[in-house]
Amino acid sequence: MKILLLAVVGLVLGAGSAAAELPAEVAAPYLHIQATLAADSTDGVSEAAQSIVAAAGDLGDAGGAIVMAANAVSLADDLVKSRAAFGLLSDAMIKFSDDAGLGELKIAFCPMARKSWIQEDGDIANPYHGSEMLRCGSFRPSR
Repeated sequence: MKILLLAVVGLVLGAGSAAAELPAEVAAPYLHIQATLAADSTDGVSEAAQSIVAAAGDLGDAGGAIVMAANAVSLADDLVKSRAAFGLLSDAMIKFSDDAGLGELKIAFCPMARKSWIQEDGDIANPYHGSEMLRCGSFRPSR
């Protein structure tokens, strides 16, 4: 009986954390924005941000800050404003991921911009400074 109870608790806890992981419908357009800003461009940023708005709306109350920040990114009309709004979006995404998890994604931090972002593993691609300081930053240790 004790083993059965432990197995059920393990299944419930495991299902809860897996179901809560940052959804691909939010992560993929976010990563597009991160890579695009790192390349000193805004091509497709507004559309990707609108995709985040639509997908994060399905996250309920927990996605509210993501929706608001993604809206700000979608309304930004130049690279400087896009990068500033992306900082707010990154903060919201990282806060959400504190509970949900990031899967294989990593959190990076730029000491010059004093801001963090989420990206895939590999070389740092700084969205706040782009080509001026593309490799500025480091990955935060996993929790």
